[in-house]
Amino acid sequence: MDREIRILHTADTHLGYRQYHSEVRRQDFFKAFEVVIQDAVDMQVDAVVHAGDLFDSRNPTLEDLLETMNILSRLKAANIPFFGIVGNHESKQNTQWLDLFEEMGLAERLGKTPKLVGDTAIYGIDSVPKSKIPLYDYSGFEVPGSLPENCRKLLVMHQIVQPFPYADWDCAEVLENLPFKVDAILLGDYHKYEKIKVGEGETWATYSGSTERNSASENEPRSYNIITLSGEGPEISRRTIPTRNFLFITAKIDGGEKPYEHIFSAINEHLEEIPESVVFLDISGDSDSVFSFSEIEEYLLSKGALVSKVKDARIKENLPEEVVKVAFSDPDHAVAEEIRRMSLNDGGLIVDEIIRSPDVSRSRVDEETENRLSRLIEAIDFKDPDFRIEIPASPVSPTDSIDPVSPINTVSSADPVSAVSPESSTDHVSSVIIENHEKSIPAVEAEKVETLDPAGETEFAAGIAGKTEILRAPVRIKNSESLNEALKKSYEAPDKVREAPDVNPELPEPLPAFENTGSPETFGSCEKIVSSEIPEKGGVEADSEKEDMDRVEKPAHVPDKAAKPVKQSQRKGKGKSAVPRQYNLGDYL
Repeated sequence: MDREIRILHTADTHLGYRQYHSEVRRQDFFKAFEVVIQDAVDMQVDAVVHAGDLFDSRNPTLEDLLETMNILSRLKAANIPFFGIVGNHESKQNTQWLDLFEEMGLAERLGKTPKLVGDTAIYGIDSVPKSKIPLYDYSGFEVPGSLPENCRKLLVMHQIVQPFPYADWDCAEVLENLPFKVDAILLGDYHKYEKIKVGEGETWATYSGSTERNSASENEPRSYNIITLSGEGPEISRRTIPTRNFLFITAKIDGGEKPYEHIFSAINEHLEEIPESVVFLDISGDSDSVFSFSEIEEYLLSKGALVSKVKDARIKENLPEEVVKVAFSDPDHAVAEEIRRMSLNDGGLIVDEIIRSPDVSRSRVDEETENRLSRLIEAIDFKDPDFRIEIPASPVSPTDSIDPVSPINTVSSADPVSAVSPESSTDHVSSVIIENHEKSIPAVEAEKVETLDPAGETEFAAGIAGKTEILRAPVRIKNSESLNEALKKSYEAPDKVREAPDVNPELPEPLPAFENTGSPETFGSCEKIVSSEIPEKGGVEADSEKEDMDRVEKPAHVPDKAAKPVKQSQRKGKGKSAVPRQYNLGDYL
């Protein structure tokens, strides 16, 4: 190498983190990062390398962005390049915040193409989810022929790697798959300083640690690294950063009626350290004593603590010692399994794919979903005879009105033309199925009414009145036959007639029962069968002054005394159609 190269290595600055909901703590994270950058300027290092998680969130506030830009501008003014990779906390689907800073000339994003600092080439790998590590593509790493002879090579990663704790990626595997020899791996994501040789014992791997405490467990001082590259190889030295004090106090209660005295006494022993500190108080000892956590926290704040946290360790002491087994599952696999259990249709699977796709930005989700679903609908043949959508049947009331839109409701729920075994129950009503042919039965027109048999009107009306309990058999209607013919064909006489209650609560005017002769000619008048295409056959025509087409009129010869009064509460019953509606999806798209 022509000269010695010094590179400042930092990571996990987590700018914008409002720890403990404190604005002061948010400022602490910026102050720590500012100390690192100022040290780089003062020492006149050759470059600053950031190993991921510059921000704590993938959506930092405008205030966070402006403060970060102001700090990075100091490096630009000192002509010191800032290189970085994307960490797991700040990773976005497409363009990263680091790309924004690169466009502004404040930073450069590391990747498979090396960035040169003197005789040193620096590569980078952004944070990779655990589930995608086995699929990582090592191809594409460039080794330009223009690199200086004996060029040192550094790799920057934001990953927990072996042999460090909680590892996701084997560091030795990375070194074996790269097309060049690495002199040192500069790591981020692990908030503790570490340094070790990996692979065949020739490559340094080091974590600089976080620049501020992200939790109470980060007890040791915060730091960054200085990487010195020379002809003798890389040297790694650690520099600590002054940060806000985290104070830990333990108070033990020995019993008695005054537990506060023991607690306050333990706090008073640290009065000099408490001001401007984040204080954690652990209480142990007698579990019978009762006290208020809020009063203790207020006492700590009154002594100058910035943040006060009280933990009752007495509960843990009384619990039996048990071995807790914790298992971690891959989130992607867990989501895929849950989606499989939901049994989504093609449209649902398309929506799920679009929402969770990293290649579709949030602003384009609606547009992409609409386009994909439109193509799916265009591919469906709604004229296919086998195509149909069924909705489960529900109980029916004779007072249900005729739907002027759907041809399915043109068949009365009390239609006596279908009969089944008397052992069956009225709760299990078969469906009327209208096949989806090119010439389907059109919508109902209230002006045209067809009567099957004028002579049988009395028997039909009596059957409707609820004195005879009739069950429906399937009726299949095809293009080649009229609705009346289909009804006649499906008629079968029951073996016997079951008596129904005297009053049907759903009918305003119950009528006397009749005996079904089992003959297709004795249906009676079916004023509920209405169609604009079925020709009228004569008989009783619809009353032009009739206002309610969904009620069956009482025959003229039936005496009024046969009707029983119906309570007002009975008139309010809401019946549901027993016919499962057959919808053509094309009507709604």
